[in-house]
Amino acid sequence: MLFVALAADGRTVSLAGAERWEREGLMRLKRQEPFFCPACRQEVVLRSGRYRLPHFAHRKGAACPVEHEPESERHLTGKRDLFAWLIRQGMEAKLEPYLPAIKQRPDVLFRHGPHLYALEYQCSTIDESLFRERNDGYRLLGIRPLWVLGAHHLRRSPKYSGEVQLSRFQWLFAHRAPHSVVPHIWYYSPETKRFIRLFRPLPLSVQRTLAVVDSIPLSSFSFPDWMAPCPLPLPSEFWERWLERKKQWRRTFPLYPNQTVRRICADFYQAGIVPSLFPTEAGWPVPRGYLWETAPFIWQTYVLLFLLGKTGRPATAVSLFQWLDDKIRTGRLVPRRLPLVGRDTYREAVGEYLHWLSLLGYLRREEGDQLHLVKPLSFPSTVDQMIHQDAALLEQIHQTSALSCYWSTLEFGRVEKMSRKQEKMNGMVNNNSCIDYLDKEHSR
Repeated sequence: MLFVALAADGRTVSLAGAERWEREGLMRLKRQEPFFCPACRQEVVLRSGRYRLPHFAHRKGAACPVEHEPESERHLTGKRDLFAWLIRQGMEAKLEPYLPAIKQRPDVLFRHGPHLYALEYQCSTIDESLFRERNDGYRLLGIRPLWVLGAHHLRRSPKYSGEVQLSRFQWLFAHRAPHSVVPHIWYYSPETKRFIRLFRPLPLSVQRTLAVVDSIPLSSFSFPDWMAPCPLPLPSEFWERWLERKKQWRRTFPLYPNQTVRRICADFYQAGIVPSLFPTEAGWPVPRGYLWETAPFIWQTYVLLFLLGKTGRPATAVSLFQWLDDKIRTGRLVPRRLPLVGRDTYREAVGEYLHWLSLLGYLRREEGDQLHLVKPLSFPSTVDQMIHQDAALLEQIHQTSALSCYWSTLEFGRVEKMSRKQEKMNGMVNNNSCIDYLDKEHSR
């Protein structure tokens, strides 16, 4: 379904706002047929009704190369709302412009400052390959892609509004604002005329995520607001919820033995660790933890297993990442694919975790990029003891002044300063020498 078509003489005809026209005006326009699709040049027909927005549609059986999925009334209404929202702000915007160089038709193309943006309102589920293809096409023309999901995709926990279920499809839409460490996902509801912003996601598992979610009326929000980092902190009950989930990991993880879980449990047992009694020092949130699809207690335990296996021998960042890469190749660990976030990889999350361990006094760098565990990990013998130690370590984290930068980044209170520090650390992680930076920060 289209709002924009070509008349027989080549004129552009737009039906945006046509629901407010008199019926006679629509009938008069309809008598001017034929109309044609700007992309495939096949004939389209003008349709309208009591409960549907006026629009153009291809005839039955027509195949248009830029129509990849059926378009719903929700999508039609949503892209009209977003187009009108930009126009009201005085922006130069076009609805459904066809870009022949890449054979794509964004919902809205607009300019803000020096940049050209393609705004896509996505209501149906599409393949990741098609999603990447569209983004690559826009970038080829120097256009920045922005995506908004239909609000019907958002699934919130009935018990705790800060816990959401994010599918792999939804994670594809994670953007990151300038000077921001963590991503956000935007949703729009044409029924309520509100944006829903999900930000600061801290994953618990493949699909379960703790996040901050707020709702903003379209009428009171501007595009610069849309692009700015959100200053809202984590909710006060966040840590209580995190420890509750950690308790659940301990009690339920071994009970669902698919092939991957069996392999992970075998690795833990081989290292002398009962899976439900993984170290207290594993399973904590880090700002870039979203770069892992695997639950934090699993990937962090693998980091600790590597360090424990090197007791008395030198361990390096290079060998640590080789170890983790092997676990990724065998399917034990899974990094998250986020095509809109940038070039960050799981190594940034690992670097943050190593930083966290060093600030708590567990990790020290010796020569070069060698890593050395200098403080014993906690291995109580029962789940109840482990739960008690989880709470005790959280209290220690709260009271450790050296961890103030960790809190600032996690809580997003020092956005610009921390983002520059983290970018510096990220470069060192990618060069396999992140510990140089960690030790400098620890010694300040």
